[in-house]
Amino acid sequence: MQHLKTKQYGPVKAFELGYHWPGLPTFTVHIYYIDGLLIDTGQYNCRQTVLSLFKQMPLQQIALTHWHEDHIGNVSTLYNHFHPVVFAHPLTAEKVRQGFDVMLYEKYFFGKIRPQDIPMQTLPEVIQTSKYSFVPIYTPGHSDDHHVYLEPNEGWLFSGDLFVSQRIKVFRKGENIWQQIDSLKRVLDEDFDKVFCAHNPQVEFGRKSLERKLDYFESFTEQVCFWYNQGYKTAEIIQKMALKDKKMINLMTGYDVSVHWMVGSVIKHLPVQL
Repeated sequence: MQHLKTKQYGPVKAFELGYHWPGLPTFTVHIYYIDGLLIDTGQYNCRQTVLSLFKQMPLQQIALTHWHEDHIGNVSTLYNHFHPVVFAHPLTAEKVRQGFDVMLYEKYFFGKIRPQDIPMQTLPEVIQTSKYSFVPIYTPGHSDDHHVYLEPNEGWLFSGDLFVSQRIKVFRKGENIWQQIDSLKRVLDEDFDKVFCAHNPQVEFGRKSLERKLDYFESFTEQVCFWYNQGYKTAEIIQKMALKDKKMINLMTGYDVSVHWMVGSVIKHLPVQL
């Protein structure tokens, strides 16, 4: 069952997409449309809903934040029907063109990912629409290709998965917390107040939400480093910090999402910081 909820934030349209059977979805994705530009394309499982949206609105450009399946799932469907210009980081473009395997839980929530052989352009310094200017900012950590898009004149930040929550409890395998800290600092050097997150929009106190996430990450890494320097290993640090190892999430995701990856990220990448 495909789920759609439309939200309007001034001239920005947000489409909240989800897939679940039965009942309401437990995991949703936001895509954003402004002045002919679409930021991310949502999950493949919601392709019919996404396609129907743009039969009613002009779609001239697409900007992708990163390669994960809930962000690029409908780029070829939209391109084949409407032929917009598609902007992406080279790694994002490579993943889209080659396709990639997804785990069982990802297939359920988001759908299969197939190779999508469509033309894509490298991200320019500015993506221009008729009314607005969007500046891509490189923000790795969640993924190696992650970008956010800043509209400096309006104070809008389209943040992909940079935010998600002020207090992240688990990491996806392969995330780098130190890079995320650097990315948060880089973005907070800019002037903005509204954060259009792919999963949790923060339109009232966007800057404050990112500042709180940065404070939390810095405190988290400090605590992990303290226990690591005392000679404790990941599983022991989780106990020392009284972190909740959510076994249901571990089981459901095949251990692809876990508190272990979050603590482990601090330790794994620690030498880079010294």
